[in-house]
Amino acid sequence: MFWKKSAYLITTLLLVTMVLAFVGCGKKTDVAEDGTYDGEVYPENGLPKNKKVKIRAIYPVAGHGKEHFEYAVKTFEERFPNITVEVRYIDAGLEAYRNIVRSLLQAGDENEIYDWLYEAELKLVMDGKFEPQDELWERSFFDQPESKLKDVIKVDEREVYSADGRIYRLPNSLLITGLFYNKRLFRDYGIEQPKNWLDFVKACEKIKKQGVYPMVMDGKHAENYFSFGWGTVPFAVGGKKYIDDVYYYKPDLYISKAYVTYLERLEEFAKKGYIHPGTASFDHTQSQMEFLQGKAAMITNGTWIANEMKDVAPADFEWGFMPFPGNAPGQKRILSAPSSGTGYIWKNKPTLVKQWVKEFNLWLLNLDVQQIFARNGGIPSRSDFVEQEEMVTSISPSVRIALEALNEPDVLLIGSARSRVVSNVEMAKVHKKQGDCYIALITGKMSAKEAAKEINDQYMKGLALEER
Repeated sequence: MFWKKSAYLITTLLLVTMVLAFVGCGKKTDVAEDGTYDGEVYPENGLPKNKKVKIRAIYPVAGHGKEHFEYAVKTFEERFPNITVEVRYIDAGLEAYRNIVRSLLQAGDENEIYDWLYEAELKLVMDGKFEPQDELWERSFFDQPESKLKDVIKVDEREVYSADGRIYRLPNSLLITGLFYNKRLFRDYGIEQPKNWLDFVKACEKIKKQGVYPMVMDGKHAENYFSFGWGTVPFAVGGKKYIDDVYYYKPDLYISKAYVTYLERLEEFAKKGYIHPGTASFDHTQSQMEFLQGKAAMITNGTWIANEMKDVAPADFEWGFMPFPGNAPGQKRILSAPSSGTGYIWKNKPTLVKQWVKEFNLWLLNLDVQQIFARNGGIPSRSDFVEQEEMVTSISPSVRIALEALNEPDVLLIGSARSRVVSNVEMAKVHKKQGDCYIALITGKMSAKEAAKEINDQYMKGLALEER
């Protein structure tokens, strides 16, 4: 009798143990999806070493090529051997990439959508189709564990956070535009780099007396090249209010005091003879040649200028760069440095895949990856990049000097982020209307107030069409 009771007890205990073990295993699987794993994990991120993951990515090959991305994939897989990054490179470029992604979205099969996407439509982001990556902003770099992203990547906050206050991609590159100047000419004329509008005008007076035009620009594409420098003036004049008005598409933006002041300054600047007379008809190459030949002291342009003109620039040419000094004395200068970010993550993907995609996005910010990107014409977003002497020697001089401006204490960065998308046929005409008015302004065919009204009328047509 005792033996039977003992056998029964032992059998029961064994059954209970087996059930608990089974339940326990199931529970661990559930927990693993939440970020807690059995076995050995990587010290950098706590993710498991024993779970193989494949990341499917799609990358358009454009101006910067794919060398840096291929290198990032290779080194990431070497560091994390359980991870495979399978990349579909689109050699036909960005528009072909967009068409492919649109087709996948229209097909409606979420399994076919890539885990890592180069870019995303703002509407889809706002509709909650992509995974937030907020926690990465507080993370440290893989190659600089003592530094956090938020302390080293210096961009306009609205370039990082979307209108809903979330982060959906990391800003890993910049587009810096401003005022390039002939450093040797400035030195020969005894001119210090002006830090505000009043000093800037005085410097231009001094340059003109030497028989040199203070500034030259591309007038055939004035809507772009004038904006690369002068376009920051209304932000300097109007401050936070103007920055907010642009961000939120406020009405009558272009007849505001800040914008009219900008046009009045441009009008007066031209009347004083500070703009090269060929500007109205020059394209970018012609204006850049006049600058390099010393016929003009300054030019509004982007960081690509030295690389674009490397075959014709004098060997001893000294590049200078400054944010356009449209500010009042004591106020910060405004630098246009919109960021570009990649690595959007489709939300309806397995948790572990999404976690590893985030790690790959962080890996793309490693300095060795950014160096290859810079060597191919990109602008790294890390402000500590210029501190790596062995890296900056291989990049374009106009890129290097522009990057140095990121660390200047009196500089405020602005980007191109907007709270919403306003895209229609009337709004699309605003940009060209600005260019036409700039040329009319500097050639004396239109006053500042007339130009402001024309631009604003077109802008208001775009807003009205959007609200229907």
